[in-house]
Amino acid sequence: MTTKSYRSRTALLCAASAMVLLSAGQALAQAAPAQNEEPSQVDEVIVTGFRASLANALNLKKNSNLIIESVTAEDMGKFPDQNIAESLQRLPGVQIDRENGQGTKVRIRGLDQNVTVLNNEIFVSGLEIFRLYEGKITQDNSLEGIPSQLIGGVDVYKSPDASLLEGGLGGIINLKTRNARDLADDTTIAGDIRGQKGSGTDWTPTGSLVLGHKFSDRFAVLGTISYDKTDSHTDVLAGENRGGWAFEDRPQGAGTVDVWSPEYRYATYRDQERKRLGASVNLDFALTDSLQLTGDWFHSDLKILTSEASIKFPFANENANYSAAGFTKDTNGVLQTGTVTANSAEGTSYVQNAEAKTDNFQVGLNWDNGGRLTGSVRAAYSTSDYVSDSGNNDVRYTQYTVRNGTAAGLVPNATAPATFTYTYTNGDNPTFTPANPSQFTTPSSVFAKSHWVFGERTGIDNTSARIDFKYRPEFGENGNLVISAGARYAERKVDSDFLLLLADYSGKGELNGQALGQDWTPLGYFQDGAIGYKSCGLPAGTPGRPNCGQTATDDGRFGASPALITPYQTAASNPERFELLTVGGISALFQNRDQMKNPVQWLSALYPSTPFKYYRDPIQSFNVKEKTTTGYMMADAGSVEDRYHLNAGVRVVKTELTIDSSATPTVPNYYGTDSWNGVISNPEHITTSRSYTDVLPSFSGVFDVTDSDKVRVSAARVMSRQNLFQLGTGSSYNFTRSSTPGPNLNRFLYTNGSGGNPELDPYRASQFDAAYERYFGTQGLLSAAVFYKNVDSFIQTDTVSRTVADGSVEGATAGIFTQPVNGEGGEIKGVELAAQYAFANGLGFTANYTYSDSKSSNANDYQDNLPIPGVAKHAFNIQGYYEAHGFEARLSYAWRDKSYQGNFAFGSGADTHSLGTWERAYGQLDGQIGYAVNDQIKVVLEGINLTKEDSGRYLQWENLPFRYATGDRRVVLGARFKFGM
Repeated sequence: MTTKSYRSRTALLCAASAMVLLSAGQALAQAAPAQNEEPSQVDEVIVTGFRASLANALNLKKNSNLIIESVTAEDMGKFPDQNIAESLQRLPGVQIDRENGQGTKVRIRGLDQNVTVLNNEIFVSGLEIFRLYEGKITQDNSLEGIPSQLIGGVDVYKSPDASLLEGGLGGIINLKTRNARDLADDTTIAGDIRGQKGSGTDWTPTGSLVLGHKFSDRFAVLGTISYDKTDSHTDVLAGENRGGWAFEDRPQGAGTVDVWSPEYRYATYRDQERKRLGASVNLDFALTDSLQLTGDWFHSDLKILTSEASIKFPFANENANYSAAGFTKDTNGVLQTGTVTANSAEGTSYVQNAEAKTDNFQVGLNWDNGGRLTGSVRAAYSTSDYVSDSGNNDVRYTQYTVRNGTAAGLVPNATAPATFTYTYTNGDNPTFTPANPSQFTTPSSVFAKSHWVFGERTGIDNTSARIDFKYRPEFGENGNLVISAGARYAERKVDSDFLLLLADYSGKGELNGQALGQDWTPLGYFQDGAIGYKSCGLPAGTPGRPNCGQTATDDGRFGASPALITPYQTAASNPERFELLTVGGISALFQNRDQMKNPVQWLSALYPSTPFKYYRDPIQSFNVKEKTTTGYMMADAGSVEDRYHLNAGVRVVKTELTIDSSATPTVPNYYGTDSWNGVISNPEHITTSRSYTDVLPSFSGVFDVTDSDKVRVSAARVMSRQNLFQLGTGSSYNFTRSSTPGPNLNRFLYTNGSGGNPELDPYRASQFDAAYERYFGTQGLLSAAVFYKNVDSFIQTDTVSRTVADGSVEGATAGIFTQPVNGEGGEIKGVELAAQYAFANGLGFTANYTYSDSKSSNANDYQDNLPIPGVAKHAFNIQGYYEAHGFEARLSYAWRDKSYQGNFAFGSGADTHSLGTWERAYGQLDGQIGYAVNDQIKVVLEGINLTKEDSGRYLQWENLPFRYATGDRRVVLGARFKFGM
């Protein structure tokens, strides 16, 4: 288990709170106006660094006609945080998801159905859809691939107007690049050089360079290049990557007991290396006094190498049996302590080598001659390619039988024990204590059992063209009336291929079943010595059929079949293949992960006489083409002098959607020997074409009650696209090898599956907002907002029992199958409170709190009307900072409450269950200190997750752990520079 010094954490939190409270006290003292003093405004002050970024963001908020939050860069190439998502989490109403210590997905008022744009146009990050880890967990819309050094600022729109791009149910995240002609100097050179280090990792380089030049007042160029490398280590508990959980009648001695039992729990040792190269160019050309041409290129290349070593602890598989001695569970059936004996002990090495490349191009022509009519034309093209290869290896620490042409088979690790016994002690991160730890480190007992490789290839291409006009009619001059209209056409193409690397056994004598009237071919996915010749099952007398000792009830494929998948290697015969690691407190030998960095080459080298080739899995692959035709019209009235601003408009979006997916046919054939050992070769191709139109009205009003007080109101109809995985994926199935004695021993059985639904509708909602803001003193703000969002329909998951063909003697097994469907609606309502102030003495603070109450139609076995997934009821952020005399320091703490994440369903027959998964509450403390050596050079030390906060997820009850990950503290040390000429 991981232990922490809570004394140090408390001291750090107290320091942050003390800084905020001290600043707040000064704010109250300085903000109190004299008896006859005029109402104050946000004073114009000359500031730099973080203080300047807050001032700029505050002015953007104050001057906006919509309800927005903003983050701006501290300086050229320097965002307040190393990660875009990390900066956004400090805004009111914004929370983020995390993976491996990185901020990933942004949630606006708890919702992740948002749209990310670049300069208010299309944008791709390369991580729109991808899969993680051995369990192939689907992920979407992560911002972790965006180099923050290329960004000048980010606006988060919580209320839209008709001119803004549709697609955000929670809101719109607008990434803004810099304009070259805004440079203060004719030539600008800026950047930073840093090193960063995680817990238990080495220092890695990070840096950026910004070059800008104004050739004249009419033409300027600005370019940025950045590189960063991050190494991290995380210890993980996982249980969701295997779906064969069970509860009822679990074996206990000669009897049974009802206890929640994962198929396996994985204790995992995870290393991750990230390399990210970013580049951007902005061209800003005033062709005439009234005509401006701009162009932007935004590039990112993110490489992620994930290496894992896991020990699997069986609970509901491998003939696992609970001992009555020392067994305790609570009233909910959650295991507290117990000793389990199972037929197998296994470790897994997993390496995923992924790369996401993106290019975003934009060109715009703006015309404004000072007359009543202005206009702009813009075009954009975005493209991304995501490539991932994943290698997997299972090693066996208990005896394992492989094929050698005899009924008894061969046990390459005969010195290993026949069973695995361990003691379990519950907790957020449980402990596992093996009865015989030497079985994990005795070389002759460690057998390289199974090997397999899968890959992913996803390409996304977006194109758009739009034209916008603004007209100031003569009849509306008294009310400062502006009428805007525009049209836009866009196409999005998504090609997502999931691949299995299959071996060709025809050179080893395996026959082609399809040539003999069968549904299989001489190919295989799992390279496992227990698997014999599929040809064993052919009718007697078939030419070339191997002698497998066939009987009337057993074809001998998992018995007396000759050896097919060789060689057989142990840590004694091939020590160079293995590494020694401590995982979950247990020292064990694993397949060396460094050898797996190129998974295809690794597997081909292990079996040099066997050809390998990637085959597209049609069920998990899909193509989506979307065309949108949009028009809008809106009117603005009022100005600063009028002390009000009103906006009303409507946006009409016609969407044409074509989805090419596949389904399992009535009589499937396979590239491979079995349903669990290959891919379908004759899928049923399904093309779904749909068309729908959304009418999205919007209204907003801003009223200057006094010189310092504003009231904002807004109402809008919003929509968001469907999840691509849910839209395009066919029916996919998971299989697990059975080690239960009996007729299905060593056979692959169906456990659970899932599928998509091309008939899913977009998310649609009506929303209402009202806000009060008071601006005072130097960068002073007090604000309160209420919001309400009524969602027409939430996509929810239906769970049914499905019987699927597998390797069992019966030929099929019943198990859980889940599929997304258009469910009923839901609602979210809440309050946002915010305060900030900056003082002349250099102190300052920001603080905000968000309350979000939501409900949906989601239900499970224990609860109805569950919250909207991802919505935390409470969240707050506090920052205290000091910046003066060249010195700067700040502490930032962000906290979010627990949040419902969806249901986890499992089981078969009467033992079928649906439980809720909940993300545990999480808080993170970050800090930074710096010193400006002179006006051009500043040295900076940053600390991220100073208290090494852990994260986790539980299943229904807080003491039933589902996932756990240790926190990683990162330290960044470096210098920033800026020269202007």
